[in-house]
Amino acid sequence: MSALLFDLIVVGAGPAGSAAACTAAHRGLRVALVDKEEFPREKLCGGLLTLRAQKVYARVFPRAWDEAVEARAHGLSLLGPDGRRLNEVREHHLLQFTCRRRFDALLLDQAVEAGATPLLGSAVQQVDDSEGAVRLSDGRRLQGRAVIGADGVRSSVARQLFGRSFDPRTIALGMEMEVPRCHPGAADLDLPEIHFGLARWGYGWVFPKRATLTVGLGGLLRHNPQLKTAFRAMLAHRFGSVPDVAIKGHHIPYGDYLTRPGRGRVLLCGDAAGLVEPITGEGIAFAMHSGREAALAVHEALQGRTEPLAAYLPRYRELVQDFRIAKGLRQLIFPRLCEPLFLRALPRLRQAPGRHMDLMADELGYPAYARYIALSVVARGWRKLLPF
Repeated sequence: MSALLFDLIVVGAGPAGSAAACTAAHRGLRVALVDKEEFPREKLCGGLLTLRAQKVYARVFPRAWDEAVEARAHGLSLLGPDGRRLNEVREHHLLQFTCRRRFDALLLDQAVEAGATPLLGSAVQQVDDSEGAVRLSDGRRLQGRAVIGADGVRSSVARQLFGRSFDPRTIALGMEMEVPRCHPGAADLDLPEIHFGLARWGYGWVFPKRATLTVGLGGLLRHNPQLKTAFRAMLAHRFGSVPDVAIKGHHIPYGDYLTRPGRGRVLLCGDAAGLVEPITGEGIAFAMHSGREAALAVHEALQGRTEPLAAYLPRYRELVQDFRIAKGLRQLIFPRLCEPLFLRALPRLRQAPGRHMDLMADELGYPAYARYIALSVVARGWRKLLPF
């Protein structure tokens, strides 16, 4: 069987892959968009869409995303391990919430409308990083001048390049449940909730959707061997009983980003490169952003100016420089010594939720946010413990 010829092969049709395919197709490249699933498909995710994500989306996709938005809020509530409200902000930046089944299908449709060729329902079996060749499980062979791996945290492309898709010592695990709005305590959600102190090096969340609340708990895997037990306790406390709904789990590259996102003609972006922000856990914005940057790098390389990875690296390093700051900042919030200080200080820091939302709206830089946390939160916590 002869190979199907493309300029670019994108593996994975989630936000990162569709952003890459749409960007490349709009620039005249012949693009194959491959995914092992047929769409629409289910995807475990909190579904938070920040103003940062909206800004990135608008740079890539022509259609408004309103049809995929299920709920909106202008505030955020921060709670402690006992469920007590520690702090909140109202009438601040807009937060929007989506179901990934609908959102990802919307993005895929626009990539196809831009000219990308969808090849769905077939998994990648082999990737040749030197030749840009891809073999699918249905026997088809694809030949590209470059490949972008955007196939999630369990990336088969990353596994082909580096022997594994993530480092089990640094990966996080998330548990989630879709609680029906008819369940007691689920109908009256006022603000999206972030729950601290229930998981080591992580947090819980309760996000509104049209017919459900997405409830989750996540943290670094090696620090949370009993995460499911902790999640069931969170559910029982929040709703009065554990809802009779399936609990699902998934790995999260929570600060586990790659320093070198690819090899040869193959680039990695989104969760395949570990691009989940280490403080907020936001992934969708950075998936779309990195997908766009990877596609622009491929377009530049195919103009004869440089190799794909060489064109991608400066773009990627600029993107992850904030991740480095956020990963360092975690050391001031989540260790056993610091977390009680953080929770004790939080009720007195009236600006803290707003600053957090400013960060997610891309209106506050990570250096400024880090200074605020270090000087305000940690300093106040220590002063409460000192006897003088």
